[in-house]
Amino acid sequence: MIMETHGDICRLGYLRIIPCLLEDQSPKTYDFLAAVLYEIVKGVHDEDFLAEKPIGLITRPVNARNYVTLAAELDLIDRRRQRLGLFGKLYLCMKSSMRFRSLVEGDRSLRLIDLLMLNDAEKIFFLWALFNRDYPFIQLITSWAIRKGRFRRQEAMIYAMEEAYPQALKKILPSSRSREVEEAERFRERRLAIGDKVEWIKSSQYAKYRHIAPPRFEWLVDCGILKRSGRGKYEVNAQMIYDPQRILKLASLSLNKIDQYLFGDFLKPLFKLYRRAGRYDIFRTLVEVYDRMKRYFGEEVDLTNLECMTILALIEKDMIADLNSIHDSFNSFAIQFPDRIYVTPGASGRLGLAYIDTRNLEI
Repeated sequence: MIMETHGDICRLGYLRIIPCLLEDQSPKTYDFLAAVLYEIVKGVHDEDFLAEKPIGLITRPVNARNYVTLAAELDLIDRRRQRLGLFGKLYLCMKSSMRFRSLVEGDRSLRLIDLLMLNDAEKIFFLWALFNRDYPFIQLITSWAIRKGRFRRQEAMIYAMEEAYPQALKKILPSSRSREVEEAERFRERRLAIGDKVEWIKSSQYAKYRHIAPPRFEWLVDCGILKRSGRGKYEVNAQMIYDPQRILKLASLSLNKIDQYLFGDFLKPLFKLYRRAGRYDIFRTLVEVYDRMKRYFGEEVDLTNLECMTILALIEKDMIADLNSIHDSFNSFAIQFPDRIYVTPGASGRLGLAYIDTRNLEI
């Protein structure tokens, strides 16, 4: 679960820049990353997009620093080593990262709308990261939002902090930190004790609500699940690329089942939007993704992550396949080329590291 958030980190799109700043694999401090991020984005103007009064913009160095903190919480940054984290490495394996590399290197400019808006593959990528790293808090919030259909921000904040937040803490925190759970369980009592609305908004507890809850609803907007329907109002996005019932299913799963479902049944609605990938399309893409992943993971290319990233790469090519199809394709070619394509045990004997000798491999 993401333990540190700020009210201004509402736009996931900015996060795509941060892995590009770490691509050379050398450690960098959060303050350095924040300073560079701020310099990159501060000169971006887009009058048409600004007319829509977007929120969560980086307008000060402190905003950039908060986004760097979020990147670490999402494992785009390895907090301990101050290098690329798991999802940072995975993002750099996406085709969409190329334009942000060019932006970082000063070879191209982007509009504000380009910095903030996500394409379909990126929406799924960030759902993947969020549902893994903010488990189970984001699941509880997502399920509530889908069932409500439409709601106001104040109502959402109260549910998130007085019901979902204590439940999430209870699930993830060890018994030695039970005091934090007990404090969260008293949020409602303390709010009701304040009574006066002005005093409530001035309170430190309201500040905690504002920093923790609203960004998560905005992340769901960026991922296409919700949309803003007015000032402080949200509703389920009727044009979303997913099925609401599948979102509810995703929000009910245990952590170890999320990836399989997200890249399986959850994606079925996208089969109406994209061309179904053939066997050779799948394997060619899988080999391309393997080559990219090997750059960042060396010989430790996790098979499941490889297969999930292959699905995202296919979507970037306007094609689609589910996880079973990807896995079947890998196994089929592993039988055909047993000395060049195979799976080896990972840490603690866990099966799951892919090996593909791509030199002169003719498919």
